[in-house]
Amino acid sequence: MAEVELAALHDAYAADYDAQVAAYDCHVAEVLFGLAYEYVCPGQRLLDTGIGSGLSAQPFAKAGLRVDGMDFSPAMLEVCAAKGFAAGLKRHDLRSAPWPYMDGEFDHVVCCGVLHFAGDLDIVFGEALRVLRVGGAFAFTTRAPDEVEPAVAYEREMAGPFEIFSHAPDHIEDLLRRYSFRRLKTQRCLVGEDLFVLWVAEKLAAPAPAVLR
Repeated sequence: MAEVELAALHDAYAADYDAQVAAYDCHVAEVLFGLAYEYVCPGQRLLDTGIGSGLSAQPFAKAGLRVDGMDFSPAMLEVCAAKGFAAGLKRHDLRSAPWPYMDGEFDHVVCCGVLHFAGDLDIVFGEALRVLRVGGAFAFTTRAPDEVEPAVAYEREMAGPFEIFSHAPDHIEDLLRRYSFRRLKTQRCLVGEDLFVLWVAEKLAAPAPAVLR
């Protein structure tokens, strides 16, 4: 599905999104913030990739961080902007590289309730690595498959008009290793009948370049 079409699908429920989350009794954003809290400090800069209406970013803003965000849904960005806590918002699809930010621009990156809309996560991990400073936290969520097949990176299914992807935890662990992250914490969490995994990882120092002989 084209990016414009997919963004329009998310635009359609943007105005009611916060109410839907409350009615669903979903608190994944607060749980992810709680897992990441010990690694953040007031005054630091945080990028929320797929910020949506701002639910996952607001706790960090209340904790004194400067929040920037990007999303490919114009309507979601409007809802978020109206809340008045974000320092900067940009329209961009996190599946497209490069993200519109400089290398090492942020102390932390958050991606909550988004990655189950993406299959291949290499761009996400590569760009998170690029925009983060060394030692910065990368906090994100993934949807876990019902039955984990070690050789399968992710599974695809349809939920109405949306493609939904479940990522094998072993595959996420492999991505963290390949992109120079160290896992700090994980927490499994039920959202309705779906099992999600919450992750907090730390960007490691880049390995020294090989010496040519």
